[in-house]
Amino acid sequence: MGYFVYERKVFFYETDAQGIVHHSNYPRYFEEARGFFLEQKGLPYEIIRDKLNVDIVLVELKIRYKEFLTFGDRFKIKTKIKKNNRFFFEFYYLLELKDRLICEGYTKHCCINRETKKIVSIPDAVSNLI
Repeated sequence: MGYFVYERKVFFYETDAQGIVHHSNYPRYFEEARGFFLEQKGLPYEIIRDKLNVDIVLVELKIRYKEFLTFGDRFKIKTKIKKNNRFFFEFYYLLELKDRLICEGYTKHCCINRETKKIVSIPDAVSNLI
């Protein structure tokens, strides 16, 4: 499966005194792209939580910074998903500005039952996206 593209611009409040995006915002950008990916695939978090009765939990995050974004930059995040096994799956991200790679990363996730908070197998509806 190819990458899914999410586009966004940098807001002033996301920058530091030098006008550069603070490093702590990149995981937020990944989360936005991940949520948009799921929504566009017909499986927004509300359905996952309310109908499937699971929460998607972040268990690992890795980012490799290459360059930086500044206030007003319009960038895109290319996202794809991969299943590891019946319990874990990963999202991969390429954050680009005008075809320059700004950073790349991945997040590893599992699903937990909303009541018991115990790990469960990836629901079929989620697995079918992978």
